[in-house]
Amino acid sequence: RRGTRVAGSPFKEMAAASATAMTSGTVGGSVENALSKTIPSPATTTDCSEALPQNASRALQSSQVSSCSDVSSDNWRCQGQSIFWDNIRFGREMQPYWASAHCAEDLYLLSSFLELSELAEEDVTGDSIKLLLRVFRFLHLCDYSMEDICSILAHASNYFRDVFKVCGDQMSSSEVGNVLATLIFLAHCYVQDETCPLHVWHKHIFRKYCALQTLNAAVMRLLEIRRHRLRVEPKNLDQGFNLLVQAAERRGIMVNHEDSDHATSCRC
Repeated sequence: RRGTRVAGSPFKEMAAASATAMTSGTVGGSVENALSKTIPSPATTTDCSEALPQNASRALQSSQVSSCSDVSSDNWRCQGQSIFWDNIRFGREMQPYWASAHCAEDLYLLSSFLELSELAEEDVTGDSIKLLLRVFRFLHLCDYSMEDICSILAHASNYFRDVFKVCGDQMSSSEVGNVLATLIFLAHCYVQDETCPLHVWHKHIFRKYCALQTLNAAVMRLLEIRRHRLRVEPKNLDQGFNLLVQAAERRGIMVNHEDSDHATSCRC
């Protein structure tokens, strides 16, 4: 779906320019006052460094972490299940990075999310796959249910389609994952009553990509593209949500190792 690919990170450079303008006072606003949701202050550790929200810190002890089958790849990959990679749209792209997944369901969920975002295989890099799997893990550890995560992703995929129409030509394939991850942040702010602050997302997800000020400007730019409207039409939302739920439940995709010689065990 792309024409000529753009080298470098033009989207990030555009956001950085916006961040400079914000500092100089020519552009007003920040993520915190642009979003209508109340964003709680982050928890802190004894050395005053930022930590994940309290519900994330207890996630591994909770019996209701999510509707995900297990909380770590070490657990789910030992269940004797195999993944039929050829039956997953982005299976071949994801297979080298399966160990980065929080659970088996996330692999199917990610493929469906990329499809809903109307991306082609060549649009998705290995770094984007690893980043998005890290985002999914982050959401699980923040104790969001699988249903909540599917709703967040259904919103984010709709946002991405609109963003791509406006600045897709300025977005290199290496930036796709970062833009999707940023839109997931926006979607979680809209969908959830209890949200995780941007600087916590920056620390755990975006720190290697850009400075917090630049990330803030990128979020503001994405809000502008959406005209500050994060609501999605129910028809579009329901269709995407149902597809994501089905993907998370792995309907018709998971097979037992004995059932097919073409399935690849996650333990390999």
